[in-house]
Amino acid sequence: MSYTHKIAIIGAGFSGTMVAVQLLRQTRQPLTVYLIEPNLRQVGRGRAYSTDQDCHLLNVPAHNMSALPDEPAHFFTWAKVRESGLLENRWVTEVAPNAFLPRRVYGDYLVDLLDKTEQQAANHCRLEKITANVIGITLEPGHIALKLDTGGLLSAQNAVLAIGNFPPSDSWVNGTDFTASGRYFSNPWQTDALAALLETRSCLLVGSGLTMVDWAIALSEAGYQGQIHSISRHGLMPQVHRPCQKRLTPLAFAAPTSVRRCLRQIRRLIQVSDHDWRAVLDALRPVSQSLWEALPLSEQRRFLRHLRTYWDCHRHRLAPVVGSRLDDLLNTGQLRQHSGRVLACHDNGQGVEVVFRARGQTKTQTLVVGAVANCTGSESNYRKLTNPLVQDLLNQHLIRPDPLMLGLDVAADGALIDAGGKVSKQLFTLGPPQKGRLWETTAVPELRGQAEKLARLLLAAGEA
Repeated sequence: MSYTHKIAIIGAGFSGTMVAVQLLRQTRQPLTVYLIEPNLRQVGRGRAYSTDQDCHLLNVPAHNMSALPDEPAHFFTWAKVRESGLLENRWVTEVAPNAFLPRRVYGDYLVDLLDKTEQQAANHCRLEKITANVIGITLEPGHIALKLDTGGLLSAQNAVLAIGNFPPSDSWVNGTDFTASGRYFSNPWQTDALAALLETRSCLLVGSGLTMVDWAIALSEAGYQGQIHSISRHGLMPQVHRPCQKRLTPLAFAAPTSVRRCLRQIRRLIQVSDHDWRAVLDALRPVSQSLWEALPLSEQRRFLRHLRTYWDCHRHRLAPVVGSRLDDLLNTGQLRQHSGRVLACHDNGQGVEVVFRARGQTKTQTLVVGAVANCTGSESNYRKLTNPLVQDLLNQHLIRPDPLMLGLDVAADGALIDAGGKVSKQLFTLGPPQKGRLWETTAVPELRGQAEKLARLLLAAGEA
């Protein structure tokens, strides 16, 4: 019997799915790929593309959403073939390169790509989808044992942690017992959250980023008549894409030694350019990771303290139709945005009393709402996570958080670095866990490239 290389992929969202696809496409040797995901519905979709809300649109136009680096029009071509069906959705007015399609549709695309790749794989390749959580890993020379919450064990030569983003932290509620309240939804993506919010006369969405916008729009789309409040430290909401924006070629950008110099360069480029600032920021994307890595650690920390919120709301933008609906909610007053810090929340049996201090004010204010949803964004400090696998790896000193607490300490090729600084030859990751090293590592253009390179690396190691 010929030797079969076995690779376990933990997580079947975009990152894990694309590593599996690339392994099956690239391998020339016998290969078994285990794609492990506890939620069968999320295989190929992950949390990002599992939404059933048509109003949850992609934040990137179709022409830049191909899952395959070597076929840039792959997603758009796939969608164009299905144009008649997509146009039945009232949130889709056209299937064009600049169209922003529903995230649910993109999930269908990824599932279809995975299925077709599996069908077309060579006879010596096998993809096994496993419905389970990995709760522990044991490393031995040339061998990994993965413990599943279903009671089973898997054996592989390599494992890829494609674990994506984690639910938001409850730290903003200052350790009170409010987190146990039935009026609080720690993770807005839990299945009963939307239905519960629709039963209230008013609600608070904590945070003002993309997740808040998703849920404000979803509430409106479902016919919610109540008052929607949103609160965040700065009160900044995501900016909006401009349709038919002319694209710039990637910009030459001097490696910065400080955040201040970097900011000055960006502002200067915007001032001397005949284009909208959006085009300038987009043209920086091909070099954004190298710019981040060039900054000293102290300057990266300075960026996170002072500029992160401003960068996020300009970099991660909304589809124009979503931005228009958001403006309607603000202009009619149904959505009211607060800028400040939540100090306390108390469930009084009739509602939730939210005490906050508005930005720039000394006196506190109290807001009474029917429910509160946490839209503050994913928790990235791995020492605060309760995930069993993360805890197991930390306890064994097989991983360590990066110095910025944005993810994990990772080598340039995606190999995980243990608590002693040793680079693993068996454990790898991609996507959000690499945020501390790369900063920009959550969007499809970055992730598809990482998946392709990591698959090539793992296959070469198996052939050695």
